[in-house]
Amino acid sequence: MSVPAGSTVPGLARKVRKVLDIRTESLEVLNSLAALSGVYQDNSTASRRQLKANIEKRSINTLEQFLSAAQAVFGGELDALSSGCSAINAALAADRTSSADLLAESDKLQHELAVSETRSGLVNSFFEQYQLSSAEISALQDADIGDTFFNALERVGSIHRSCRNLLSSHHHRAGLELMDAMSTYQETAYERLCRWVQGECASLGDMDAPEVDPRLHRAAEALREQQVLFRYCAEEVATARHNAMFQRFIAALTRGGPNGMPRPIEMNAHDPRRYLGDMLAWVHQALASERELLISLFGQDNQTCTSGSHADSPSDVPSSSALLDKVLEGVCRPLKIRIEQVLTANLPLVLCFKVSQLLAFYGRTVEQMMGSGARLTDTLADCHRLANRVFHEQLTARGNKLMQSKAAPPKDLALPQQVAELLHQLRELITTFVSAFNTNQEQRKAEEEFAPILDAIIDPALQMCTNSSALLSDKRAGKSPEPAAEHIFLINCLAAIRSVLEDQDCCQSKHLVLTKDIQQHLTQLVDENATRVLQSCGFKAQLEHDRDDQRQWNIDLPNADTDQGAQQILRCMQSFFQLITQDQLPQFRQLQAPDVKQAAASELGKELHRAYAIVYTAAKMHQQLQQSIEHTPDQVKTILGIM
Repeated sequence: MSVPAGSTVPGLARKVRKVLDIRTESLEVLNSLAALSGVYQDNSTASRRQLKANIEKRSINTLEQFLSAAQAVFGGELDALSSGCSAINAALAADRTSSADLLAESDKLQHELAVSETRSGLVNSFFEQYQLSSAEISALQDADIGDTFFNALERVGSIHRSCRNLLSSHHHRAGLELMDAMSTYQETAYERLCRWVQGECASLGDMDAPEVDPRLHRAAEALREQQVLFRYCAEEVATARHNAMFQRFIAALTRGGPNGMPRPIEMNAHDPRRYLGDMLAWVHQALASERELLISLFGQDNQTCTSGSHADSPSDVPSSSALLDKVLEGVCRPLKIRIEQVLTANLPLVLCFKVSQLLAFYGRTVEQMMGSGARLTDTLADCHRLANRVFHEQLTARGNKLMQSKAAPPKDLALPQQVAELLHQLRELITTFVSAFNTNQEQRKAEEEFAPILDAIIDPALQMCTNSSALLSDKRAGKSPEPAAEHIFLINCLAAIRSVLEDQDCCQSKHLVLTKDIQQHLTQLVDENATRVLQSCGFKAQLEHDRDDQRQWNIDLPNADTDQGAQQILRCMQSFFQLITQDQLPQFRQLQAPDVKQAAASELGKELHRAYAIVYTAAKMHQQLQQSIEHTPDQVKTILGIM
């Protein structure tokens, strides 16, 4: 196969490059070529083909020579070494046979060791779960009360609870022994904790508003597990605070605060309202601080006591409300004595009512905080009842005095001075009641509570006005004053009383009654004046009431069929027009209330219009008068200004 000029076979080219890259001047190549020259004599094709075989034969001969030489040198030592190894193997076999029992025993011991280690681990785990460490025992018995002590006490409780699991298993005896040991530790720790709490509580009584040590709070929580000790410590706290509360209250009354500020409360004894207000405010503030202190120590009650006594049975844990009741018990007696002294000092009527409402307000506030069975709540309730009794006695005496009075009405028929003064006091009473009354209560309940006071004031006042109006009827025999003076006087009195009750939710019922009475007297006043106006015009008119209490005009007209009768009717109608056009109708100037005066004038106009309509209708039935009557009832209505 011919190869084109300038090209080579790829494999041949690679070999040529490899040969060309050989460094012939290196020592290894030179030594190899020198050794090869002794083997390779003839450079023929056969020699080149057998070169590798010849080299291998030469190597084998060299190795054989080496082995022959080595066997001559090491032959005896190798035989000795072989016999020694055989002897060792035999000895080992004999030893293995003799030590088989020992190995079996060793395996058994190793298994027992593993079992023992497992049991040891279980025992250690049991001790960790059901035993106290020496540090924990020392913390319970010797260390100061602190986190270490409480942690150890919790650990004892945890172990004691865990022992119940042992009692339910076959380890009954171990559980009993462990529970007995833990109970001993617990008893010792709780007694020590109780003595510590007793000392801390004694220091609480020396401060007005002490800050509770977190350790004391934690101690109270821990003692809840022991009801007897917890009750004892709680009573210690209550006793200490009870004594401190009494001393603080007496100091606030007589000495005041540090450096005389605030001033002693009894310095305001000349002002009963401020005196009682300062005392009750001090008690309320002290109640709030003591309540916060006891709740921080013993926690919030699960449910608030709403009725009955706060006293707990000996086996129960005392509640914060019961402890608070005991703490505030010390101020009840001195507070009640001073309130009774104020109430028995002949207070003015309004001031007595203000004191009563003040006591009612603080009574409701204290009841919300302590419950209805607390001693302080009962004390304030007793004082409130006493204040109410004194107030109602004064009201009754004032009412009896008014009902016995028969003073003549003023010349202008205005409200008598005695009633005006009483209404001024009533206005103050209403203002005080509304400001002190609980706004969450219903309007009906407010009316029911204030209704006896209204009756005790308004009924005697109305009775006095009625007695005074009777004097006007006695004077009427002497033609003075005007016939309607009684109604005007009573309307003025009723309107003045009603004005005091305007826009007051607690007086709505009484307001409606007074309005009805005013309307009744106003109707009678209008009827009398309308009748007098018609009679002054020459009409024989009279208002009568039917079975349904509806007013009907009974007007007796002359016989219009005769000339004399027709002329008389015309003269009467002319007189009527002169009165209504010349502003000669009654103006009710002595009525004090503008709205009542306007209503009276309006009602008078309506009655006169109604009477004129009757006369007009009757006159139009006669031919002689049809052309003579000039004004219709609608025109009269316009003249009278009736809408």
